[in-house]
This record gives sequence, structure tokens and C-alpha cells, in this order.
Amino acid sequence: MHFVDTEHQTNFQKLVQKFNLAKSSPDYQAMCYIAAHPEIFKCFKLEIQQESPFDWYYKYLDDPETFQKRCDQGKTIGSIYSLNEPMVALIDLALSLWTWRRFDLSHAIDVWDEELYEVAVQAIQLRRKSSKVQYSDQQEQLRLI
Repeated sequence: MHFVDTEHQTNFQKLVQKFNLAKSSPDYQAMCYIAAHPEIFKCFKLEIQQESPFDWYYKYLDDPETFQKRCDQGKTIGSIYSLNEPMVALIDLALSLWTWRRFDLSHAIDVWDEELYEVAVQAIQLRRKSSKVQYSDQQEQLRLI
């Protein structure tokens, strides 16, 4: 399984532990894999997320005009400060793989560098149930085979 670095892998393990559904649901696993990317993971506090790692992003989508102001006031559960266009496209892919939300693949391919493209391909493979990830029920640890 492709991770951009060890932080990405560690973040993924944390997300799978928090959101157990990722162990059995390919769409949830793909979403968690993208949320684990270090540039995305730093945008939210894991312990505050309830439904998914993207609770904070849905708050942004609800009202993008006032989101940053609410963030500055401590009234939101995440931040979009550090997100650039390629990262937003990666988040859009995650939401599409999870909820079938509309996603512009042509635009994403144009803005992703090779690393983000590989992350996207890995997420798609996870969604297609072709992952070679196994979970140890006793230790709750990710094991790559």
C-alpha cells in the first residue's frame, strides 16, 4: 500500500482505529486513507470528528463564505488555511469515493503532482476492494502484506 511517508501511514492507522467502519467498508477506507495525508490530517482534530474525518470540511461546504471567520472564532472543528487547490481536489475525490459526491477528475489530474496522483490511484484501488491491507483484531494494528 502506498503512503507518502510514515506520518501518512501513522495517521491512517489512527483514523482506522477511530472509525472502525474503515476496516470493513472500502469507501470508508478510501476516505480515511485520503484524510490521513499529512497536509489534510493537520486541518482537523481527530478527537472532535464524529461521523467521518471530513466533518469539518462539510461545515465548510455548508457556508464557505463565513467558514474562516467561524474558524478564527473557534466555532468550527477544522481549518482550511493550509489547503491548496491540489489538496482540495484530493478531498473532493475522498468525498466522491465515500458519498458519490460529484467530482471533476479532469481538473484534479491537471492540478495533482505525481505524488498526489499516486495517492488518488491508491484511494481508488482501496475503494475497488483491491487493497492488500489486513487488520489484526487483537492488536488493532495495520499490517501490510
